[in-house]
Amino acid sequence: MPDWRIEKSAISALNNGCDVAFAGNCPKNYGNTTFSEVHRVVWTAKARFGIPFYWDSVKKQLGEIIKKSRPDIVHAHNLFSAKMISEFGIPFVYDDHEYWSLHVRLLEEMAESNKKNGVENLLDLPRRIRRRFITKYAVYLWTKWENEMISSRPTITVSSKIADEMKIKATSNEKILVVPNYPLRTESRSSKLHLVPHARLSSIYAGSDGRNKEKYPHRNIDGFIDLFRDHNLGDLTIIGWDGSPSKNTKYLGYLPRDSMYSEMSKHSVGLIPFRKHWSHAYLDPNKAYEYAHAGLHVMCTDSLATIEDTLKENCSTFENYEMLASQLEYFKANPEVLYNKRLKILEFAKSNLIWENNEKEIFRAYQLS
Repeated sequence: MPDWRIEKSAISALNNGCDVAFAGNCPKNYGNTTFSEVHRVVWTAKARFGIPFYWDSVKKQLGEIIKKSRPDIVHAHNLFSAKMISEFGIPFVYDDHEYWSLHVRLLEEMAESNKKNGVENLLDLPRRIRRRFITKYAVYLWTKWENEMISSRPTITVSSKIADEMKIKATSNEKILVVPNYPLRTESRSSKLHLVPHARLSSIYAGSDGRNKEKYPHRNIDGFIDLFRDHNLGDLTIIGWDGSPSKNTKYLGYLPRDSMYSEMSKHSVGLIPFRKHWSHAYLDPNKAYEYAHAGLHVMCTDSLATIEDTLKENCSTFENYEMLASQLEYFKANPEVLYNKRLKILEFAKSNLIWENNEKEIFRAYQLS
């Protein structure tokens, strides 16, 4: 924690008459307004690798919580929690919103990239060999664990693309359900939002992920901010990290969700400009749907197929930054076209991009557990 998908699932359960407690990693100052109880569980890297002493330490912590809380069902929101709870004989569902077999391939890619970009040093060789071995082991172990979970337990994931692939892997399990990362109806301002045309073209990028291509190679935005410096494309506002403002670019840092939606609604375009990556076929960033609920026309790289499949004509895709610049120049010259697109996506979001529309799949998973 904090993890908004976990909280949305808990809110759905609360609204359907359940009592919900949380057990897992969370900051000591976590401002809980959702859970009846919050139990801190200290996970370590060695425990996540299943090393017996460290695994047993976490299992002991969790066992004491289970003895006290006596849950009817556990909603496991990551692979390690699912594997751990499987050893207690308690009904549970696995929410695989990270798609771990994909995630470990990214870890392997990052390790290779760091090796290529690093300075070769004989003194560093033992550490690099050890890191490479650990990465290979993670790919093996976590893929194995995920296949075990999706083959034996009701599994929730975020997109049809991932679900279809899981069903092929888990030939003995048809209990794979989809709950996309849409906003809650109560958090969205879309029902009360009255859009107005904007005199100047203004775009938003939300999320701290794009500033760290080593940590997030599939969210690489190298050259994106320079685009607004080198071309006359209106203004760019970045939510999620701090930076040095320039003539056309400003940074707002972290914003609470209410403030985020309020700020977004002041602009016209929501951008997801990740450079193409093999993992994009599985990626479904929830910022696309937050943009939609703020009345922003969504523009994304054309490799982000799930966004385009979901939003259909309510988004524009581009192959590269040159094409993005060309499309923004068009909207700058044709503000009435952009305004009409904003009106359409807002109406689409109100009816279609709502968490509550899909939460029934969570309870179906509970019934199947």
